[in-house]
Amino acid sequence: MNIHWENITDSTNLDAWRGKDTAEDGTVWCAEFQTAGRGQRGNRWESSRGENLMFSILFKPLGLRAADQFVLSQACAVGIARYLLGKGLSGVRVKWPNDIYIHDRKVCGMLLENTLKGDTLAVSIAGIGLNINQRVFPPELPNPTSVLLALEEAAPVERRPLPSLDPHAELPLVLDEIFSLYRAIGEDGRVPGLDGEYEALLYRRGVPSEFEETEYFTGGASVRFRGTILGVEKKTARLMVEHEDGRVVKYYFKEIRYVL
Repeated sequence: MNIHWENITDSTNLDAWRGKDTAEDGTVWCAEFQTAGRGQRGNRWESSRGENLMFSILFKPLGLRAADQFVLSQACAVGIARYLLGKGLSGVRVKWPNDIYIHDRKVCGMLLENTLKGDTLAVSIAGIGLNINQRVFPPELPNPTSVLLALEEAAPVERRPLPSLDPHAELPLVLDEIFSLYRAIGEDGRVPGLDGEYEALLYRRGVPSEFEETEYFTGGASVRFRGTILGVEKKTARLMVEHEDGRVVKYYFKEIRYVL
């Protein structure tokens, strides 16, 4: 694996963008600490120095149509879910589109950014933050956890506290899972079985829950409602939610918010 380890950087995503023209497909940048990490919706990604994995993957998916780009998000999300399940953890879920939860706590977030060449993807960069060893989080983060905390919660009392994991050893395990799915993408822009595996992991799928339709959907004020996630529309990657009145509404990213 071609992994560039750094002590400190502004952002591994920015490192990947700076190196995209000369770096090979599958090159990874990882930092002990980043000063300007970003998550979805423009949020900062907060992480303690040296305790977690903050990395970016450069994908150069030859011939992948822009219309099929969601398969990269699925590959990253399911790959990380497989890594966590391989640790023996239960309650691993993908909060649409690609946050990773353990029960009701967030352990991983990611941001994918793309450039196009005609109707195909030229470059896609996946910036991923995976909490590995962190035990204490900033109070403004409502529901964080880490791999170590989740393992400790599942361990017998007499084995606690568990020793810290080595992020340098964990990263290749994570990447193995992601790349096994990435390399399986076919000419049709699909990975056999991946759609079903992704949907089976969907957070709150089939469970009546509270949501908000955001201003991007309503055009005005947010509207709270109760509904049930049915799945993801394959063609558009929209989240399909059944409202209490029986209507099935499909939402693009940013048009719906989970009420946690």
